[in-house]
Amino acid sequence: MESVWRRVKGFLMPRRHYGGVEELREAVVQALKALGGVELKILGEGT
Repeated sequence: MESVWRRVKGFLMPRRHYGGVEELREAVVQALKALGGVELKILGEGT
């Protein structure tokens, strides 16, 4: 999990400020989709 999160926050989500929780959540979902989607199961999506 740590290696996935490092990739997400390191270069898939370079922006450091989000207007709200929903905007941040959407950025995380998009970053995980860029990794291939397997990790989306953590968020309950992609099922």
